[in-house]
Amino acid sequence: MISKLQVVLTERAGDQVRALLARDDATVGYGLRVGAQPGGCSGYTYSLALAPAAAKGDVIVGQDGFDVLVDSASASIVHGVRIDYVESLTSSGFVFSNPNASDPCSCGSSFSAPKPNGNEDALWQQVEDAMALIRPFLQRDGGDVSVVDVTGGVVSVRLTGACGGCSSALDTLAGVIERQLKESVPAVERVVLAP
Repeated sequence: MISKLQVVLTERAGDQVRALLARDDATVGYGLRVGAQPGGCSGYTYSLALAPAAAKGDVIVGQDGFDVLVDSASASIVHGVRIDYVESLTSSGFVFSNPNASDPCSCGSSFSAPKPNGNEDALWQQVEDAMALIRPFLQRDGGDVSVVDVTGGVVSVRLTGACGGCSSALDTLAGVIERQLKESVPAVERVVLAP
């Protein structure tokens, strides 16, 4: 189980992010959003962007002068990643080294997601068993919920159908699901909505 998300930026990468943030007064207080998106020939690609603030459910990793923001759905995929910044005669940019990633593609731009460890598998199964009792209530009203990720006690869910209405309804449903899951699975710390 991941007790604390690890995202490591080398000194060069941190310097480059600070330089990007210092270019414009509009980026004061911004953070670096790090994620993994479905795509590429091996399944996932890394994503980087400057972000004005953390979104609901983000995991925040403090750096020297800025925060790294990771959405809960990407947390287990990017856990342990090391980000460097390299410059050569032909190119420059951020490069990723993830000891948990598998099957990188030959072009080096995509990878397969790491497999959860046994503890995460067991927790995921407990969450799915509890969700089997919750889903019928949502389905009765034309909605549904699916588990996107379970990492370190944080359960990321996606609501669909009739329950995907206004944001206050989503927050209420997420709170109800969280309460029900915590009662059934004590290892669940919180429930967040997946983007």
